[in-house]
Amino acid sequence: MRDIVFVTACLFMAFFAIRRPFIALSLWLWSGLFVPSHWLGGFGASFSYNTVFALMTMLGYLFLRHKPDFKVTGLFVCVILFCFHTLLTTQFTIAYFELVWLEWVKFFKIILTFVFVCLLVRKKAHFDMVIWAVVLSIGFYGCVEGLKFIASLGGHKIAGPNRHLLSDNNHLAVALCMVIPLVFYLISQELNKLLKYILIAFAGLCMLSVLGTHSRGGLLGLIIIGGYFWLRSNNKVVSLVAICLVLSVALFYLPDSWFDRMNTIEQADQDSSFMHRVTSWKIHTLMAMEHPILGGGFKAAQYAHLWQLTAVNLDILSFIPSPEPGEKGLAAHSIYFQVIGDQGFVGFMIFASILALTYFQLSAVEKYYLHNKKGEHAWEHELAKMLKISFLAFCSAGAALSLAYLELFWALVGVTNGLYIHCLADKKSQTEVLVSDKCVTQ
Repeated sequence: MRDIVFVTACLFMAFFAIRRPFIALSLWLWSGLFVPSHWLGGFGASFSYNTVFALMTMLGYLFLRHKPDFKVTGLFVCVILFCFHTLLTTQFTIAYFELVWLEWVKFFKIILTFVFVCLLVRKKAHFDMVIWAVVLSIGFYGCVEGLKFIASLGGHKIAGPNRHLLSDNNHLAVALCMVIPLVFYLISQELNKLLKYILIAFAGLCMLSVLGTHSRGGLLGLIIIGGYFWLRSNNKVVSLVAICLVLSVALFYLPDSWFDRMNTIEQADQDSSFMHRVTSWKIHTLMAMEHPILGGGFKAAQYAHLWQLTAVNLDILSFIPSPEPGEKGLAAHSIYFQVIGDQGFVGFMIFASILALTYFQLSAVEKYYLHNKKGEHAWEHELAKMLKISFLAFCSAGAALSLAYLELFWALVGVTNGLYIHCLADKKSQTEVLVSDKCVTQ
């Protein structure tokens, strides 16, 4: 029955998406993050919803009569350049080509999503639709898991959906930290009081879910989100009361094992899990030192024979204390060292440029609409501010997790680029109005 309802709903949504590519794009992103097969058990699980919505988006854009104006930005060029660089690192990988190629195909699909977000998303309705797609995918999962956490009185340990990049509890925690600011954006734009209250509850459940994952990176992300909200809030007393309220509820449900795990943050040099991360960071750095331009290729250091070959030179970085590398290859456990090892120092420089340009674009948009943050352009200012918080959560919590190729991050980079192009169009329009008024006056 559930499969019938779900497939019928998808067909209904597809009907509206046929002539509106931005709706198809939102469904493409939603299906990629929601993982429908995780929720379905019958015939509905056999369909590739992501592929169908992707094709609808591409065909819809191809036959769209009035395509949105597109401007090539530095951020767009860097992302395409990074994608091309990963293709080169895949072609010349030192690991198993067939397996690395499969990883590149996955990443290329993610970059395709980024490209079409940049091409299609321009108006407020477009941005809102994409944000809703993210919130109703990862955020919905966080909401469901948060309810389970409450029902179990804190006994339910939260992890992500099976067969997904977010199946790891730490990965899910970071993704939820990125989603929470987007929920607050929707709250700021919602006029219906009932829906506004539902979204507030939604955000609270997502916060509980982050804590329920027992992820130290997730806790760090929540601290950054809470601190940023408090610093930027006009009413710091109300913000502080809201933060304390969430913390009091969380403290009531969280078990002793959660506090024991979080206490290890203060003793990182004595925590075996963290110290093995340090070893992995050193191995990935050494791999880049041996192959500075192209690195090892996707997940190269995780192959045991390459891990062992690289570990032979571990004495080069002996000034950084770490345990013995062992014989088994480990994940990078850091978006930064992950890119360094996979794509070399050249690839990392491009990736770092993407991070910097994303931040600068959001800052530029936020600054441009600052004077009108309570007027008709208030949504641009609010969206830029919330995207920046989401971005900071990713960059900080991701420092200890292998999430450099997370689809959610690259989609939000696309949203940032679309918002920046929208801002440039507004600037151009405003300039033309000023010039016109000046000519009339003269």
